[in-house]
Amino acid sequence: MKQKLIAFILFILVGLILIFDHTSTLLMNPLVTPSSFLLGMPSVNMSLFDTQFVLIQPSSTIFVYLLGLLMIGLGIFFLLTKGTHKSRFLFGIGLILWGLGAIFAGTSYQAFGYELKCLGMDYCLFTSKFEFVYLLLTAYSINFILTAVAYLEKDELSRNRLIQFAMYHSLAYTIFLFIGVIIPSRFMVSYEGFMMFVGGEFVLMFVVNLKNHLQQKDFLNRNFVIVWILFFLVNVFYFIYLFSGVSETLYEVNHIWFNANDVLHILLMGWALAIYFLVGKQLKDYHLE
Repeated sequence: MKQKLIAFILFILVGLILIFDHTSTLLMNPLVTPSSFLLGMPSVNMSLFDTQFVLIQPSSTIFVYLLGLLMIGLGIFFLLTKGTHKSRFLFGIGLILWGLGAIFAGTSYQAFGYELKCLGMDYCLFTSKFEFVYLLLTAYSINFILTAVAYLEKDELSRNRLIQFAMYHSLAYTIFLFIGVIIPSRFMVSYEGFMMFVGGEFVLMFVVNLKNHLQQKDFLNRNFVIVWILFFLVNVFYFIYLFSGVSETLYEVNHIWFNANDVLHILLMGWALAIYFLVGKQLKDYHLE
């Protein structure tokens, strides 16, 4: 009953976020005109069904959409092989939501970013509704994955606490984002605000799996520990490339577009494959072992 109530509240809040969005007053900082926005990246003028539009960052769009499709495919694999294991079902749902989130992110940050945030504007907008959907789907994705990890717990009380934490965490972030679009607040609707909320969950899952492995000496929890270490390394490489200045030099000097997001998305595709090989066949509920 509690889960259904929270799901209903989330459904209402997501609708309110999309309806009462006041972020049209938030502009890119520093201010960016539509023409200068396009000068900073590759773009292609395209036509579809007699509709003209500008596609930005074509190669980056391909990478992020491939990541989304790979995550969705991996999630479907877990659903098709779930058997009676709730962990596999929840993990599969989490991965599908992650993939859908990546596609929404790629639509706004890459493919149609100009159309959504700059077209017809004097200055480009800071964000879009597509990015809100991306943030929400990814937050829910991580909490579904946390709930899946909870089913590796030997102790039922610990398992229930993790499940409750995941539910209330999803509710808390949705309220946080709702307040952010109403005020509106640049930080609260940003990726940085999102990471403030969800970053600790990966640490929590690492701690849970490490504790279980030390207690049980099993391969599954050990492999999950490796999965979280790899995820940490993916983000380390992302930030190293982001602050290295390599992407700017490549584009300005060699006219090659390969930015930090491309590095992140390609590495995450490798991480998805690691998930398949490390826990794809091994994942199962503790009490069914």
